[in-house]
Amino acid sequence: MRQNLRENSQANFKPKIVLRSWLPLVWLVLLLAAAVLLPSRIWNTLLIGLGGLVIVAYFWVHRLARGLHATRHLRFGWVAVGDRLSEQFEIQNQSGLPAIWVEVIDESTVPGYQAAIVRSISANRSDSWRQSAICLRRGQFTLGPWFLRSSDPFGIFQVTIPYPKSDDIIIHPPIHVRVPISLPTGQSAGRIRGRERNWQATISAAGVRDYAPHDPFHWIHWPTTARRNELSTRLYDLDAAGDVWMLLDMQSTVQLGQDADGTEEHAVLLAAALSAQALRQHRAVGIAAYGREPQVVPPGGGHGQQWKVLRALALVQADGQHDLTHALRDVSRIAKRGSTAIVITPSGRPDWLPGLLQLSQRGIRCSVLLLERSSFAGDDDPSDGGNLGLRDAIQHLGLRCQLIRQGEVGTPSEEYARRGFWEFKVTGTGKVVATRNPLGQK
Repeated sequence: MRQNLRENSQANFKPKIVLRSWLPLVWLVLLLAAAVLLPSRIWNTLLIGLGGLVIVAYFWVHRLARGLHATRHLRFGWVAVGDRLSEQFEIQNQSGLPAIWVEVIDESTVPGYQAAIVRSISANRSDSWRQSAICLRRGQFTLGPWFLRSSDPFGIFQVTIPYPKSDDIIIHPPIHVRVPISLPTGQSAGRIRGRERNWQATISAAGVRDYAPHDPFHWIHWPTTARRNELSTRLYDLDAAGDVWMLLDMQSTVQLGQDADGTEEHAVLLAAALSAQALRQHRAVGIAAYGREPQVVPPGGGHGQQWKVLRALALVQADGQHDLTHALRDVSRIAKRGSTAIVITPSGRPDWLPGLLQLSQRGIRCSVLLLERSSFAGDDDPSDGGNLGLRDAIQHLGLRCQLIRQGEVGTPSEEYARRGFWEFKVTGTGKVVATRNPLGQK
């Protein structure tokens, strides 16, 4: 989806003209004093020449201030880590005078993306180009504000044209198509399944109901419609597998590692992959991640729910103050009986196990994905028993638990490169360089 981020007009900004150097004015004052105190044709000629130069320079910059206009457009409004963020820039010079140089100053906050550039634009011409970069980090960032800066050919005056508007852009986590984890099933069956009806399409239909606006046409049950002589649609039963809750431990004190190699990003990648897998199976998916700003998305299905889940995962940060017990208590109050809760945590302490057991006793099937601390930090903390002891304790409670080591899920760059769109290389300075691979050849 192509989105116009900003098209500022003259009413939205006010150009500012400043003197780059006071030296020409100092010379004007000195020449004026010399022409008065020491009358000579030389001083008069220099005074007129320098004064005319300053006037021409100001006129030139003033024309550029009124004639330079710029726009920028985001080519794709939805991007994920590993995608190419691309913007189309255009500068028009309607001043009637050439702009020897025009500098674009960009204050966007997208990591690794910088639209700063210098162009030269002839009189009554325009110049357009495309600026792009690989998205390396998920989150919410801004494009803009930005400025145009130019000058007269003599470098006496400088004009700055501000474009103060900035727009938010969300970089979503990638969806891995292969993860070393099978999606657990729920327990929604029998009376639980029969009492409730779903307004999303599932694999089983429980009956029919009157047609409602915006119902898909393929939901219409034509035999009943013909018999009743009015439109009727299928009433779908709740999926026997039940809802799926992704519960992410975002307490800051239990996290290990940095950026793509840390437990925070691994948890997000796991949640994104498993959520997409569950939605493909027509199961309702919800997210509960308790950072400083909690991200809670009630269970739902369809493509719209996938965007909600990815948005929540893009915004969540591992800066929470509450431990996992707090999150388990909240989920136990809102999760339906018969659903599944997938807990993703790097914690090595058993403090939250009573809350997990209580959640399981409410009829919610619990599964724990334990990020193995030794693979992220080198050693388990012996004071809390480590991940291995915690895994054994969870399994002793009769609950499912699986250890996830660093690198088993992969990094965003590896996943995108595996799909064949880009090849990533790391230079000696640690900079990530991406090259286009349109045929998907490795």
